[in-house]
Amino acid sequence: MVVMKLSQKNIFLLGSQEEYSLLKEWSNKEKKYHLNGWFHDKDIPASPKELVKEYNAMVGQNMVDHFVLDPSDMDSQMLQASLDWAESQGSRIHMIQSGTNKLSKKIAKKDMFGPFAAVRLRSEPLGSKKNLLIKKIFDITFSLFVFITIMWWFYPLVTLIIKLTSKGPSIIMQDRVGIDGISFRCMKFRTMVSNKAAEKGYSHLTLKDDKRITWIGNILRKTNLDELPQFINVLMGNMSVIGPRPHMVSEDKEIAEKIEKYRIRRFVKPGITGLAAIKGYRGGTENLSLMQKRIDYDIKYIEEWSVWLDIKIAIITFWHMITFRTGAH
Repeated sequence: MVVMKLSQKNIFLLGSQEEYSLLKEWSNKEKKYHLNGWFHDKDIPASPKELVKEYNAMVGQNMVDHFVLDPSDMDSQMLQASLDWAESQGSRIHMIQSGTNKLSKKIAKKDMFGPFAAVRLRSEPLGSKKNLLIKKIFDITFSLFVFITIMWWFYPLVTLIIKLTSKGPSIIMQDRVGIDGISFRCMKFRTMVSNKAAEKGYSHLTLKDDKRITWIGNILRKTNLDELPQFINVLMGNMSVIGPRPHMVSEDKEIAEKIEKYRIRRFVKPGITGLAAIKGYRGGTENLSLMQKRIDYDIKYIEEWSVWLDIKIAIITFWHMITFRTGAH
Protein backbone atom coordinates (compact mmCIF):
# COMPACT_ATOMS: atom_id res chain seq x y z
CA MET A 1 0.00 0.00 0.00
CA VAL A 2 1.27 3.46 -0.91
CA VAL A 3 0.89 6.12 1.79
CA MET A 4 0.33 9.51 0.19
CA LYS A 5 0.18 13.08 1.39
CA LEU A 6 -3.22 14.73 1.55
CA SER A 7 -2.01 17.28 -0.99
CA GLN A 8 -1.45 14.59 -3.64
CA LYS A 9 -4.20 14.01 -6.20
CA ASN A 10 -5.02 10.48 -7.29
CA ILE A 11 -5.32 9.74 -11.02
CA PHE A 12 -7.09 6.77 -12.59
CA LEU A 13 -6.52 6.08 -16.30
CA LEU A 14 -8.55 4.17 -18.85
CA GLY A 15 -6.32 4.06 -21.91
CA SER A 16 -3.56 2.39 -23.89
CA GLN A 17 -0.11 1.21 -22.83
CA GLU A 18 1.43 4.27 -24.52
CA GLU A 19 -0.92 6.63 -22.68
CA TYR A 20 -0.14 4.90 -19.39
CA SER A 21 3.61 5.31 -19.96
CA LEU A 22 3.23 9.01 -20.80
CA LEU A 23 1.02 9.70 -17.78
CA LYS A 24 3.25 7.66 -15.46
CA GLU A 25 6.34 9.57 -16.57
CA TRP A 26 4.58 12.91 -16.10
CA SER A 27 3.10 12.05 -12.67
CA ASN A 28 6.51 10.89 -11.41
CA LYS A 29 7.84 14.37 -12.13
CA GLU A 30 4.79 16.16 -10.78
CA LYS A 31 4.78 15.51 -7.03
CA LYS A 32 1.25 16.89 -6.81
CA TYR A 33 -0.21 13.87 -8.65
CA HIS A 34 -0.10 10.13 -8.13
CA LEU A 35 -1.16 7.59 -10.78
CA ASN A 36 -2.79 4.95 -8.61
CA GLY A 37 -4.82 3.01 -11.19
CA TRP A 38 -4.80 1.97 -14.83
CA PHE A 39 -7.39 0.03 -16.82
CA HIS A 40 -6.13 -1.11 -20.23
CA ASP A 41 -8.54 -0.11 -22.98
CA LYS A 42 -8.15 -3.58 -24.53
CA ASP A 43 -9.50 -5.25 -21.37
CA ILE A 44 -12.93 -3.60 -21.32
CA PRO A 45 -15.57 -6.24 -20.38
CA ALA A 46 -18.74 -6.98 -22.32
CA SER A 47 -21.26 -5.06 -20.20
CA PRO A 48 -21.35 -1.65 -18.47
CA LYS A 49 -22.23 -3.37 -15.19
CA GLU A 50 -19.09 -5.51 -15.34
CA LEU A 51 -17.00 -2.47 -16.24
CA VAL A 52 -18.18 -0.57 -13.15
CA LYS A 53 -17.51 -3.66 -11.04
CA GLU A 54 -13.95 -3.77 -12.39
CA TYR A 55 -13.46 -0.06 -11.65
CA ASN A 56 -14.59 -0.49 -8.05
CA ALA A 57 -12.35 -3.52 -7.54
CA MET A 58 -9.30 -1.65 -8.83
CA VAL A 59 -9.91 1.58 -6.94
CA GLY A 60 -11.00 0.04 -3.62
CA GLN A 61 -11.26 2.63 -0.85
CA ASN A 62 -9.00 5.17 -2.59
CA MET A 63 -10.43 8.47 -3.77
CA VAL A 64 -10.13 9.22 -7.49
CA ASP A 65 -9.49 12.94 -7.94
CA HIS A 66 -8.92 12.80 -11.72
CA PHE A 67 -10.34 10.22 -14.12
CA VAL A 68 -8.52 10.29 -17.47
CA LEU A 69 -9.94 8.24 -20.33
CA ASP A 70 -9.48 7.75 -24.05
CA PRO A 71 -13.00 7.29 -25.46
CA SER A 72 -11.89 6.56 -29.04
CA ASP A 73 -12.53 2.77 -28.83
CA MET A 74 -15.56 2.86 -26.52
CA ASP A 75 -19.21 2.51 -27.48
CA SER A 76 -21.74 4.99 -26.08
CA GLN A 77 -22.99 2.66 -23.31
CA MET A 78 -19.52 1.94 -21.98
CA LEU A 79 -18.57 5.61 -22.16
CA GLN A 80 -21.69 6.69 -20.28
CA ALA A 81 -21.13 4.01 -17.62
CA SER A 82 -17.54 5.23 -17.18
CA LEU A 83 -18.59 8.88 -16.89
CA ASP A 84 -21.37 8.07 -14.40
CA TRP A 85 -18.99 6.01 -12.29
CA ALA A 86 -16.36 8.76 -12.25
CA GLU A 87 -18.90 11.41 -11.24
CA SER A 88 -20.20 9.19 -8.44
CA GLN A 89 -16.60 9.11 -7.20
CA GLY A 90 -16.40 12.90 -7.28
CA SER A 91 -13.71 12.81 -9.96
CA ARG A 92 -12.76 15.50 -12.41
CA ILE A 93 -13.10 13.91 -15.85
CA HIS A 94 -10.58 14.47 -18.66
CA MET A 95 -11.34 12.89 -22.05
CA ILE A 96 -8.24 12.53 -24.21
CA GLN A 97 -8.66 14.02 -27.67
CA SER A 98 -7.88 11.39 -30.28
CA GLY A 99 -4.72 11.97 -32.27
CA THR A 100 -3.48 14.72 -29.94
CA ASN A 101 -2.01 12.72 -27.11
CA LYS A 102 1.33 14.48 -26.98
CA LEU A 103 1.87 17.98 -25.73
CA SER A 104 1.04 20.63 -28.33
CA LYS A 105 1.69 24.36 -28.03
CA LYS A 106 -1.40 25.00 -30.14
CA ILE A 107 -3.71 23.82 -27.36
CA ALA A 108 -4.61 26.12 -24.46
CA LYS A 109 -3.61 25.09 -20.96
CA LYS A 110 -7.23 24.74 -19.93
CA ASP A 111 -7.51 21.88 -22.46
CA MET A 112 -4.45 20.06 -21.16
CA PHE A 113 -4.06 17.45 -18.46
CA GLY A 114 -0.49 16.30 -18.02
CA PRO A 115 0.88 15.10 -21.37
CA PHE A 116 -2.56 14.96 -23.00
CA ALA A 117 -4.81 17.29 -24.90
CA ALA A 118 -8.07 16.65 -23.08
CA VAL A 119 -11.65 17.87 -22.86
CA ARG A 120 -13.08 18.44 -19.40
CA LEU A 121 -16.61 17.21 -18.87
CA ARG A 122 -17.67 20.08 -16.61
CA SER A 123 -16.99 23.79 -16.61
CA GLU A 124 -15.09 24.80 -13.48
CA PRO A 125 -14.24 28.52 -13.31
CA LEU A 126 -12.52 28.09 -9.95
CA GLY A 127 -10.05 25.74 -11.60
CA SER A 128 -8.33 28.96 -12.71
CA LYS A 129 -5.61 30.36 -10.41
CA LYS A 130 -6.77 33.87 -11.25
CA ASN A 131 -10.35 33.16 -10.20
CA LEU A 132 -9.16 31.38 -7.05
CA LEU A 133 -7.18 34.49 -6.10
CA ILE A 134 -10.22 36.73 -6.70
CA LYS A 135 -12.36 34.48 -4.51
CA LYS A 136 -9.71 34.43 -1.77
CA ILE A 137 -9.52 38.24 -1.75
CA PHE A 138 -13.34 38.40 -1.55
CA ASP A 139 -13.37 35.90 1.35
CA ILE A 140 -10.74 37.73 3.40
CA THR A 141 -12.17 41.22 2.76
CA PHE A 142 -15.74 40.16 3.56
CA SER A 143 -14.71 38.26 6.70
CA LEU A 144 -12.66 41.16 8.08
CA PHE A 145 -15.62 43.48 7.49
CA VAL A 146 -17.88 41.13 9.50
CA PHE A 147 -15.35 41.02 12.34
CA ILE A 148 -15.02 44.81 12.48
CA THR A 149 -18.77 45.54 12.34
CA ILE A 150 -20.49 42.59 14.05
CA MET A 151 -18.33 39.89 15.59
CA TRP A 152 -16.55 42.05 18.18
CA TRP A 153 -19.78 42.65 20.14
CA PHE A 154 -22.17 39.90 18.98
CA TYR A 155 -19.80 37.00 19.66
CA PRO A 156 -19.36 37.62 23.43
CA LEU A 157 -23.07 38.49 23.85
CA VAL A 158 -24.33 35.22 22.34
CA THR A 159 -21.63 33.25 24.14
CA LEU A 160 -22.88 34.62 27.48
CA ILE A 161 -26.55 33.86 26.72
CA ILE A 162 -25.79 30.28 25.71
CA LYS A 163 -23.69 29.76 28.84
CA LEU A 164 -26.46 31.11 31.11
CA THR A 165 -29.32 29.14 29.53
CA SER A 166 -27.90 25.64 28.98
CA LYS A 167 -25.02 23.41 30.00
CA GLY A 168 -22.11 22.85 27.67
CA PRO A 169 -19.76 24.92 25.50
CA SER A 170 -21.06 28.00 23.67
CA ILE A 171 -19.02 27.16 20.58
CA ILE A 172 -18.87 23.66 19.12
CA MET A 173 -16.36 22.39 16.61
CA GLN A 174 -17.67 19.64 14.35
CA ASP A 175 -15.80 17.46 11.90
CA ARG A 176 -17.31 18.37 8.54
CA VAL A 177 -16.35 17.42 5.01
CA GLY A 178 -14.61 20.09 2.97
CA ILE A 179 -12.87 20.51 -0.37
CA ASP A 180 -11.60 17.27 -1.95
CA GLY A 181 -13.36 15.27 0.78
CA ILE A 182 -10.90 16.38 3.48
CA SER A 183 -12.55 16.87 6.87
CA PHE A 184 -12.01 20.00 8.96
CA ARG A 185 -13.15 21.45 12.29
CA CYS A 186 -16.18 23.63 11.57
CA MET A 187 -17.14 26.22 14.18
CA LYS A 188 -20.65 27.31 15.12
CA PHE A 189 -22.66 28.50 18.10
CA ARG A 190 -24.19 25.58 19.98
CA THR A 191 -27.92 25.57 19.29
CA MET A 192 -28.85 22.21 20.79
CA VAL A 193 -28.57 20.47 24.14
CA SER A 194 -25.01 19.28 24.70
CA ASN A 195 -24.29 16.14 22.68
CA LYS A 196 -20.73 14.84 22.40
CA ALA A 197 -21.42 12.89 19.21
CA ALA A 198 -23.01 15.90 17.48
CA GLU A 199 -20.23 18.20 18.65
CA LYS A 200 -17.72 15.93 16.91
CA GLY A 201 -19.79 15.68 13.74
CA TYR A 202 -21.06 12.11 14.03
CA SER A 203 -24.68 12.60 15.00
CA HIS A 204 -27.69 11.76 12.85
CA LEU A 205 -29.48 14.29 10.64
CA THR A 206 -30.81 17.41 12.36
CA LEU A 207 -34.47 17.90 11.45
CA LYS A 208 -36.49 21.11 11.19
CA ASP A 209 -38.45 20.67 14.46
CA ASP A 210 -35.73 18.78 16.33
CA LYS A 211 -36.54 18.72 20.07
CA ARG A 212 -32.85 18.98 20.94
CA ILE A 213 -32.78 22.63 19.78
CA THR A 214 -32.73 25.23 22.60
CA TRP A 215 -34.78 28.44 22.57
CA ILE A 216 -31.76 30.64 21.82
CA GLY A 217 -30.61 28.03 19.34
CA ASN A 218 -33.95 28.30 17.56
CA ILE A 219 -33.48 32.07 17.14
CA LEU A 220 -29.91 31.66 15.92
CA ARG A 221 -30.91 28.98 13.42
CA LYS A 222 -33.85 30.97 12.02
CA THR A 223 -31.58 33.95 11.37
CA ASN A 224 -28.56 31.83 10.32
CA LEU A 225 -26.53 33.61 13.01
CA ASP A 226 -25.40 30.27 14.46
CA GLU A 227 -23.00 30.10 11.50
CA LEU A 228 -21.28 33.40 12.37
CA PRO A 229 -18.17 31.76 13.95
CA GLN A 230 -17.48 30.16 10.58
CA PHE A 231 -15.94 33.44 9.44
CA ILE A 232 -13.01 32.23 11.57
CA ASN A 233 -12.97 29.10 9.38
CA VAL A 234 -12.86 31.35 6.32
CA LEU A 235 -9.83 33.22 7.62
CA MET A 236 -8.20 29.88 8.48
CA GLY A 237 -8.64 28.85 4.84
CA ASN A 238 -10.85 25.78 5.13
CA MET A 239 -14.10 27.54 4.15
CA SER A 240 -15.32 30.29 1.83
CA VAL A 241 -18.01 32.89 2.45
CA ILE A 242 -19.99 31.44 -0.46
CA GLY A 243 -20.12 27.77 -1.43
CA PRO A 244 -21.96 24.47 -0.83
CA ARG A 245 -22.85 24.04 2.85
CA PRO A 246 -20.54 21.55 4.61
CA HIS A 247 -22.19 18.42 5.97
CA MET A 248 -21.21 16.48 9.05
CA VAL A 249 -19.10 13.38 8.44
CA SER A 250 -21.94 10.93 9.08
CA GLU A 251 -24.39 12.94 6.95
CA ASP A 252 -21.92 13.25 4.10
CA LYS A 253 -21.28 9.51 3.98
CA GLU A 254 -24.99 8.69 4.13
CA ILE A 255 -25.99 11.16 1.41
CA ALA A 256 -23.11 10.19 -0.90
CA GLU A 257 -24.39 6.61 -0.92
CA LYS A 258 -27.89 7.71 -1.94
CA ILE A 259 -27.39 10.59 -4.40
CA GLU A 260 -25.38 10.35 -7.62
CA LYS A 261 -22.86 13.10 -8.35
CA TYR A 262 -23.04 14.24 -4.72
CA ARG A 263 -19.26 14.28 -4.38
CA ILE A 264 -18.90 16.87 -7.17
CA ARG A 265 -19.79 19.52 -4.56
CA ARG A 266 -16.37 18.80 -3.04
CA PHE A 267 -14.64 20.50 -5.98
CA VAL A 268 -14.76 23.81 -4.07
CA LYS A 269 -14.46 24.95 -0.47
CA PRO A 270 -17.72 24.78 1.51
CA GLY A 271 -19.40 28.08 2.30
CA ILE A 272 -21.25 29.86 5.10
CA THR A 273 -24.06 30.45 2.62
CA GLY A 274 -24.57 29.43 -0.98
CA LEU A 275 -26.80 29.24 -4.04
CA ALA A 276 -28.75 26.27 -2.66
CA ALA A 277 -29.19 28.06 0.69
CA ILE A 278 -30.75 31.22 -0.79
CA LYS A 279 -33.12 29.01 -2.81
CA GLY A 280 -34.32 27.51 0.47
CA TYR A 281 -32.50 24.19 0.23
CA ARG A 282 -30.59 24.08 3.50
CA GLY A 283 -30.78 22.59 6.98
CA GLY A 284 -31.57 19.01 7.96
CA THR A 285 -33.80 16.89 5.74
CA GLU A 286 -34.44 13.20 5.17
CA ASN A 287 -36.28 13.95 1.91
CA LEU A 288 -34.01 12.73 -0.88
CA SER A 289 -35.79 14.74 -3.60
CA LEU A 290 -35.13 17.97 -1.66
CA MET A 291 -31.53 16.94 -1.05
CA GLN A 292 -31.15 16.21 -4.78
CA LYS A 293 -32.29 19.76 -5.60
CA ARG A 294 -29.75 21.09 -3.11
CA ILE A 295 -26.98 19.15 -4.83
CA ASP A 296 -28.18 20.36 -8.25
CA TYR A 297 -27.82 23.98 -7.09
CA ASP A 298 -24.39 23.22 -5.60
CA ILE A 299 -23.21 21.85 -8.95
CA LYS A 300 -24.77 24.79 -10.79
CA TYR A 301 -22.79 27.15 -8.54
CA ILE A 302 -19.54 25.30 -9.25
CA GLU A 303 -20.11 25.42 -13.01
CA GLU A 304 -21.32 29.03 -13.18
CA TRP A 305 -19.19 30.72 -10.50
CA SER A 306 -18.31 34.38 -10.86
CA VAL A 307 -17.44 37.05 -8.31
CA TRP A 308 -20.72 38.76 -9.22
CA LEU A 309 -22.63 35.58 -8.35
CA ASP A 310 -20.88 35.52 -4.94
CA ILE A 311 -21.83 39.16 -4.33
CA LYS A 312 -25.43 38.48 -5.38
CA ILE A 313 -25.69 35.48 -3.02
CA ALA A 314 -24.22 37.51 -0.14
CA ILE A 315 -26.74 40.35 -0.69
CA ILE A 316 -29.72 37.98 -0.92
CA THR A 317 -28.57 36.14 2.23
CA PHE A 318 -28.37 39.44 4.15
CA TRP A 319 -31.82 40.47 2.89
CA HIS A 320 -33.31 37.14 3.97
CA MET A 321 -31.79 37.59 7.43
CA ILE A 322 -33.10 41.11 8.09
CA THR A 323 -36.56 40.27 6.69
CA PHE A 324 -36.66 36.87 8.47
CA ARG A 325 -37.22 35.09 5.15
CA THR A 326 -35.08 32.15 6.17
CA GLY A 327 -37.55 29.31 5.75
CA ALA A 328 -36.02 26.14 4.35
CA HIS A 329 -37.55 23.41 2.20
